[in-house]
Amino acid sequence: MTKFKLTKDKIEKLPLADKGKQVDYYDSDLDGFGVRISHTGKKYFVRGMVRGKRVRKMIGSTSVKTAEKARSEAKVLLGLMESGIDPNEQERQATEQAKEVKRQAVTLSDALSNFLEARKLKEGTKTLYQRLLDLHLSDWQKLPAAEITAEMVNQRHREIATSKRERPALKKKLSKGKLDKVEPASPKRREASADGTMRVLRAVLNFTFADDEEAGITRINPVRTLSRKKSWYKVDRRRTLIKNSDLPAWHKAVTRLDNPIMRDFLLFLLFTGLRRQEAATLKWSQVDFEEGCFTLIGGMSGQTKNKEPHTLPLSNYLQTLLTKRKEGLKTELAEAKAALKNVGNLTAKQQQAAHNRLVLAESRIASPYVFPGEGKTGYIVEPKRAIEAVTTATGITFSCHDLRRTFATIAESLDLSGYTVKALLNHKQQTGDVTGGYIILNVDRLREPMQKITNALQERIKTRHGQVIPLKSKVENSTD
Repeated sequence: MTKFKLTKDKIEKLPLADKGKQVDYYDSDLDGFGVRISHTGKKYFVRGMVRGKRVRKMIGSTSVKTAEKARSEAKVLLGLMESGIDPNEQERQATEQAKEVKRQAVTLSDALSNFLEARKLKEGTKTLYQRLLDLHLSDWQKLPAAEITAEMVNQRHREIATSKRERPALKKKLSKGKLDKVEPASPKRREASADGTMRVLRAVLNFTFADDEEAGITRINPVRTLSRKKSWYKVDRRRTLIKNSDLPAWHKAVTRLDNPIMRDFLLFLLFTGLRRQEAATLKWSQVDFEEGCFTLIGGMSGQTKNKEPHTLPLSNYLQTLLTKRKEGLKTELAEAKAALKNVGNLTAKQQQAAHNRLVLAESRIASPYVFPGEGKTGYIVEPKRAIEAVTTATGITFSCHDLRRTFATIAESLDLSGYTVKALLNHKQQTGDVTGGYIILNVDRLREPMQKITNALQERIKTRHGQVIPLKSKVENSTD
């Protein structure tokens, strides 16, 4: 063991060790204080005994600390060792405490943001998760996620389902005039909302607490209390659709909508059975008029729910609908330009309206989306006003997904094979269905079933006198 008084000059003269080797030199004045030299550099250290166990603690690089400063720190560390304290363990505990303080500082809002950023979720799903927590857990957003208790979860779950709490987010919108009134939700809908909110919270907290488990800290997700106490509501899957007897009135109201894009969007949903987001994000580049089909993109960042690409044939109705939709954009632009030619005869307000109309027409024709929207996404997000207008005119309450269920129900009524219906709806084959794994239904094999469904829908859409509305007149009405 080489010993001498460790000074700056002497340490600088010591050569670096060969690669893969280390050489220790000890201070002659302070027992246990030394410098370790490797092939990459030189570091001060201290060595001592703690409860019968040899402990080494590195102090720092000789290029950063002077020998005098390192010797002072070594005296403190040796004192700790003599009193039975392991400085390495002390440092580890301090690090864990700092991490715990940081974890405790992670609010529910932070946890949700981290979760949404890390998870590969569709924008619509992210928006839904954010909306549920904003609506029902807005007063928890600034709370540390680790402080949410099982009792809080149980109470809030009941409150959401029974509407026994004020919702600050809605109250704020009402006070600012953004909402006229809040319609009370049905009991089943409130229960579904309660379950949905807590499922999102459970996922967010599981993600947040995962780091704690890796650090050896066990946290129980407070949402687990709902399973232990069997408090989840038994919400039946929604099975509403447009009844055959309601289709004529529904169709008539839809074709009379002022907004031709919303009008065609709702009709497109009914005649394709697509999910709202799938249809809303459809681009013209995905429509092949020559082959008579369109394709939805798969993959994690794609359009389909099951991440599988989905190609559907265009029935004659859909071919005409989309053709007229494209032509309608040109007509809309031409009419907007024509309106500005007579600008001299218009009032200032009318001139501004004509200019806005032109800007809107130009943006729509330049949009890559078949059903362009005016928001930041560029496509239709939620056709609430159109749906409300149809419901007001007919008394028929429906959602976009009800149109998908209507399509599926009519498809099944035509005695199409289960594999065909699943292919049209882009449903995955059930696990264990060996036969289904061998059946590949390409777009041409789906063309006839698609046309049959279109024909069946047309037969159900009748005038008051029971006459079938011809395809031509229907499409003209829906796209004028």
